Amino acid sequence: MHALQLPSSNELLDASFLESPVPTETQEKIVRHLWGSGYKPHSQHLGPYFQYYTEQCKTASGALGNGFAIRTHQHIIDVAAPIRDGCSRSEVQAFIQRCQWVSDATLESTINASIDLTVRILYMLDVGEFKNGYSGREKLLWTEGSVQEFVRETFSETVSIESDGMRLNGAFNLCNMVRIAGFRVKLTSNLYDHLRFDFTLNTVEIFHHASFLMAHRQTSLFPPGLMDETLATLALIFPQGDKDTERWYRKETRPHELDGNIIRCGKAGKHIEGYKHWHDRLYILKTEFDESRPSTMTQWWNDRRDVSQWYPLWVAISLTILFGLVQSIEGALQVYKAYNP
Repeated sequence: MHALQLPSSNELLDASFLESPVPTETQEKIVRHLWGSGYKPHSQHLGPYFQYYTEQCKTASGALGNGFAIRTHQHIIDVAAPIRDGCSRSEVQAFIQRCQWVSDATLESTINASIDLTVRILYMLDVGEFKNGYSGREKLLWTEGSVQEFVRETFSETVSIESDGMRLNGAFNLCNMVRIAGFRVKLTSNLYDHLRFDFTLNTVEIFHHASFLMAHRQTSLFPPGLMDETLATLALIFPQGDKDTERWYRKETRPHELDGNIIRCGKAGKHIEGYKHWHDRLYILKTEFDESRPSTMTQWWNDRRDVSQWYPLWVAISLTILFGLVQSIEGALQVYKAYNP
């Protein structure tokens, strides 16, 4: 049983968690508490995270209204503290009941919703469910034990697909997925959906919060290596220094949701065996990419995965067009001569 201390107060953090936008100074205070005092926040990289933060607070509040057990940024920070310390869910429930921030909100459902909201904000995982925020996906439900144990089970290192020495070459990047394979890309704020491929919609989801991942490299919230491995997958998909990829990201993402660190994720390992947490999803995505065939002229032009086939193909197409043009000109000249002897 953990000994839980009652929280202190702070004027900026005592504002409603529904305030939008969250002031920069308040943002920095929040992440110092949630991400650890050792993290030095850069406000220009916090926009995407606080867009998610505000959306989650509004979703939760909309589901429960005035019956919610927490109301302010400070309340979220206070609930996060025992969660970070490894308390069980029942211990966190008892802590909220003891605090009594909202006198009329002691129902188990409102307390559980407050815990789920805090876990979502702390981990960027869609844990629990709110009636107005159902995604239709597999539910992530934390019911017992510490949340750290729950997250370790969620992101296990179990590999169920044989990769046969698959290499993740330079052609395997976001722009080629879009321009050659015709994939749709959905940027997600739910870490659990990262690299998930929807075969029906031909869509891949990508968790693009690089700053969040970098901030948690040395924390004990996530399993060892998960943050570095996730950043390595982003380095594959968003190659550092690739201007086409950077332009795509800026075009597809609203300015306040841009994470500038997405193109600064370092170098990526090219051997799929080096990926444990994301191995199976990477394998599925790479297989779909390799087996895709261009369906438009633009895709054919961009598809240089096999240069030995690309050059002969376009030489043949160019010659066909040239001969066709010559024949058309000859035909036009013959018609002209027929009417103008």
